[in-house]
Amino acid sequence: MQTIVKLITFTIGVTLVFSACSNNQPTKISKNNFEEKEMKKEALDAIKVVGGAFQKTLSSKISNGGLPNAATFCSTNSHDLAQEVFKTLPQGISLKRITSKPRNPNNKASKEELLVLNQLKNNFEKNQSLDMIVKQKSPNHYQVYKPIKVDAICLKCHGTNTIRDEKAYDIILKMYPTDKAIGYALNDFRGAFLVDIIK
Repeated sequence: MQTIVKLITFTIGVTLVFSACSNNQPTKISKNNFEEKEMKKEALDAIKVVGGAFQKTLSSKISNGGLPNAATFCSTNSHDLAQEVFKTLPQGISLKRITSKPRNPNNKASKEELLVLNQLKNNFEKNQSLDMIVKQKSPNHYQVYKPIKVDAICLKCHGTNTIRDEKAYDIILKMYPTDKAIGYALNDFRGAFLVDIIK
């Protein structure tokens, strides 16, 4: 009888110890989840810097000459502006836009990037999710993909024949005669920002 009492006491004690450990331990964010959140934040910060500079410049060009003026700038000077803005980003961070339907051939997604684009597109088409995808290339190298959707202003240069601004698009075609970045509708999936982060 004494042995049974000791066994029951021991079992209750062990149960209480494990119960205390499981209930009182704080929930920890895994290192990977923490790093992923940090990478997404850094990527968003970089996109805001670059996107903000382009938005400001394009708004100014449209105000002072309309869409043809903005199209001329995009076709001839956007690369120079990008290089200047990239210099303001933190060391180790660079970004580009990628798509399966490029206007500029330099923005065409590679085979590896296309796999991620298709994943983003599927997520977007199922639930309009603009969630980012983080890929770790090596212990200190990350790539963050942020989906891009088509806004109303984009349709003037990327929409269907009936929506596009003819004068602006004529300027674009002179620079990019093999343009594939057309035929979009409002809120279509367009591609992604790819932010490269080396720590």
